[in-house]
Amino acid sequence: MTAFEEFGVIPQLSEAVSSLYWTLPTPVQSEAIPAILGGVDALIAAETGSGKTGAFCLPIAQIVWERRKDALNPSSSSSSSSQSEIHEFILNREDRDVSLQIDSDNLNCDSRVPKDWNGARCRAGLHTSGKYYYEVQIKRDGLCRIGFSTLAGTLKIGTDFESFGYGGTAKKSYGKRFDDYGKTFTTNDVIGCFLDLDNLQIWWSRNGEHFKPGYKINEKFRNPSNCLYPAVLLQNSALDVNFGGKPFKYEPGNGFIAINQAKENCVRWFSKEKKGIIDLNSPLCVILEPTRELVQQTFINMKVFVSYLNDPKIRCISLAAGVNMTEIIKQLSIGCDIIIGTPARVVDLMQTGKLAVTALQFIVIDEVDQFLADTNGSARQIDILFKHLPLVTSDGTRRQVIACSATMHNFEVERFANRHMSFPQWIDLKGTDCVSNDIHHVVCHVDANEDKQWIRLKHQPNRLEDDHIHDSDKIRLGTSDKNTISLGTKILKGIYVLKAIRALNMDKAIIFCRTKQQCDQMETFLMNNGLSAVCLHGNRTAEERDASLDGFQTGKIGFLICTDVVARGLDVQGVPFVINMTLPDEKAMYVHRIGRVGRAERMGLSISLVSENEEKVWFHTCRSRGIGCHNSEEVQNGGCAIWMNEKRLLGDIEEHIGSTISTVDSDFNIPIDEFDGKVVYGEKRGAGVSIQGHGLSTASSVAQLSDLETRMQLEFLKNIRHVFAQS
Repeated sequence: MTAFEEFGVIPQLSEAVSSLYWTLPTPVQSEAIPAILGGVDALIAAETGSGKTGAFCLPIAQIVWERRKDALNPSSSSSSSSQSEIHEFILNREDRDVSLQIDSDNLNCDSRVPKDWNGARCRAGLHTSGKYYYEVQIKRDGLCRIGFSTLAGTLKIGTDFESFGYGGTAKKSYGKRFDDYGKTFTTNDVIGCFLDLDNLQIWWSRNGEHFKPGYKINEKFRNPSNCLYPAVLLQNSALDVNFGGKPFKYEPGNGFIAINQAKENCVRWFSKEKKGIIDLNSPLCVILEPTRELVQQTFINMKVFVSYLNDPKIRCISLAAGVNMTEIIKQLSIGCDIIIGTPARVVDLMQTGKLAVTALQFIVIDEVDQFLADTNGSARQIDILFKHLPLVTSDGTRRQVIACSATMHNFEVERFANRHMSFPQWIDLKGTDCVSNDIHHVVCHVDANEDKQWIRLKHQPNRLEDDHIHDSDKIRLGTSDKNTISLGTKILKGIYVLKAIRALNMDKAIIFCRTKQQCDQMETFLMNNGLSAVCLHGNRTAEERDASLDGFQTGKIGFLICTDVVARGLDVQGVPFVINMTLPDEKAMYVHRIGRVGRAERMGLSISLVSENEEKVWFHTCRSRGIGCHNSEEVQNGGCAIWMNEKRLLGDIEEHIGSTISTVDSDFNIPIDEFDGKVVYGEKRGAGVSIQGHGLSTASSVAQLSDLETRMQLEFLKNIRHVFAQS
């Protein structure tokens, strides 16, 4: 039995874990696996390389297999179908707005979307006759509307002729008409809702104070087909509902009874049409990744787990770019269980009808913060996806959403959780951004005003090609002209990259560039100087990117040059060095970049080249997104260029991580921490660290402490020697 089985992992997957030589779960796996197996929505914040992918792949493989196995088992299927009708007086998960969260008791609901109304109805409607009452207590300030609605009405009670509502602003509503009624209510107030089918009246109370009848209702509402269901509507608020399952705070009196005491012949239970068994050929899970490399990485991980599951076999499909679309469509038509792809591919297949989503029970969004911050449409695609996804599948199973990221602490992620997740459990093993103790990170300042060697090398054939943003500018060598110094900075950074590689004997490193164009130019520059290098960015073909990544991982290629987007989430072991050609625009991305090193307790070094002067860079706002664009005017003048201030970016990063980053000169003499001693980057601390000097300096103090401890224990034994004498 492995440690994973203590979380409820089945023996087959425990065997898969053993094959990967996972002896103990990582911290994120210890928290996430039991949570996901327990059925909760989960937000997982952990560094790349912490076992995050395994933390969601392992439990999902198990649940998908168990669901398929149950669906193929006739006794299990008949049991589930017999329980498909829930006869309880609770809020209806199958009849609510997507963003309304309902807790496990189904009596507490919460809406955290500031400007959206979200509603739900009870599972039981009332008809024919009787006097009925239920209570609602407001738990969080916001806007609420409480009342009754037929199934023909919308969940926005009071906005049609099938529902009646009373709101916190002291307004009653019916047919979009809002009239003054009662008193305002807010947090901790208790609202009573009265339905008198004998006299065809509806009214409300606040904290036991009864208001006059609000509406005289039509006799049609006595008909079972038009029966009225208790209904609530919230905007950025929360409330508890009591249908009579516990004592009322204010008894209704006057012959009114709790809704859950209604006679069976006066109750109509919610029954969803077309309720039945799940489609065995439609996928149960979709995993969204931002890049094709991560799609393939996750697909490979998932294939390892499902290979140990039989009867039934779990079918996985990768939608990575470069995979034959005809073959994908063929596999989808045959049937699949788990799909892994980018949002664009998934949404396209869904909208064209080639991907059925009616059976989806799991949505996993990896690197969710990157999706939400993406200006190229990923956030919009995720919204489209959720609009098409069922909140509850055809067999009554609630959708489960899992979101993962290395940087989870921002407004957009919280907004996503409030909108699309139900009472998510935050599994935060990262906290605010900080730099691992296994990473040394330094800054080398680049000053083209002071270091003039770039002028001499400007026309050398092997220099780093610039981005041609200054082609139309007048360059005045030997001056402090802004454009001239900006061009010099670009050339000087190439010189410093070579110096760093040679000074530190780098044989393997990741180099981050700001644009795809700069990646291509850096690749050519390094190769012209006798170094093996490859690019990883979106303009390279799928085959090229696969070959590049494989060559770097196997050690055939020494230097991997990439942009932030493509490098996101890549887990390459044993990388000793990172070089930042420019600082990232987002301060959180700095921690993510340098986190490429310092994995698995191996020491790593990150070097950032920071210009002392503003650098002119491309910022394409044109329709072509830079393709064929040569407009180097500034953005405010209608062009596609901005001035980047790296000193300001450095200040923001230092404030973000809460420390000042050490500086090195252009000879790259890295300062040695007195406690670390000699460090071999890429090796484990114990393998290359000597602390002999520090040990010698403390040896005398340690000896004194040892002597003092011995004397104290002897004194203690002397004081209790009479105890031993008596025995």
